[in-house]
Amino acid sequence: MATLTMGIYDNSNSIKGTTRMRKSVSFVHKALFATTAALISQMAAAQDIPAGALGFSPVLDGDISEWSGASASTVSLVKTMPGGKSNIASVELKAGVAGDNFCIAAKWPDDSEDNQHKPYVWDDAAGKYVAGSQREDRFAIQFAMEGDYDTNWMSGNEFTADTWHWKAARSNPAGLAHDKSTKVSQTKMKKSYSGTAENGSTIYIRRPSDAGDKLYKTKRYATKAEAVMPKYILAENPQGSIADVKAKGVWKDGYWTLEACRSLNTGNADDVVFTPGQAVKGGIAIFDKSGDADHNHSAVLNFQL
Repeated sequence: MATLTMGIYDNSNSIKGTTRMRKSVSFVHKALFATTAALISQMAAAQDIPAGALGFSPVLDGDISEWSGASASTVSLVKTMPGGKSNIASVELKAGVAGDNFCIAAKWPDDSEDNQHKPYVWDDAAGKYVAGSQREDRFAIQFAMEGDYDTNWMSGNEFTADTWHWKAARSNPAGLAHDKSTKVSQTKMKKSYSGTAENGSTIYIRRPSDAGDKLYKTKRYATKAEAVMPKYILAENPQGSIADVKAKGVWKDGYWTLEACRSLNTGNADDVVFTPGQAVKGGIAIFDKSGDADHNHSAVLNFQL
């Protein structure tokens, strides 16, 4: 039985690095799932996503009714953890160019709106705040920049990809998605962690945030305020490449709807350049009130601009 992942093995394959580095992995973090040869074959076939001119400029409010005339693609997802919480089988995905912007719209079922992430919960017996069990809902999308992109980071392929990571608690209130990069290489990099690829080679992975201000920071509380207090405090007006992706998600009637847009060419070295007429490879993942290793993700997608 083979193991396929859009993250990294931490099962049969070795992962080396500090505890801090391991905990810092995001998007398809430390993810793994066992699958059959038939499913591997299915995942290997890239799906085309129409992404031509939209003919309108989306208002980023999470209401995707204005996208009704845009081509919709049903993107199938697979679980990274068969017994995990996250259980989203597919996403309705739309994409396209609106003026000088590349935009996406996504809709997926979710039985609850989860917009708290590891909040502090007051423990009377301990006389202090302890970490809560709540986890935010999240959506992540990657776009290939260099190399041979693969949603299976353990394929042995080397690549750099742009990642937009929307988070219901840590980015949505700011109207943003967390802009990051994914770098997978056979050459050791600073602040990287390592894993053993399917071909037996050692690969190194980095997941740095784009340049600019931090989108949020953690806060601690010495005394009791409310029964539940947020762990993450969002920046009021973050600047830099990290804040390039404007995004808004809304949960209603058992569904998340999400819109996101970014300039075709930001001029930043850590961002993919979208060129009308040229295709871009990518992939998506969804986290349903789940931890980093527990999510659902797609095969490679071809965004046809």
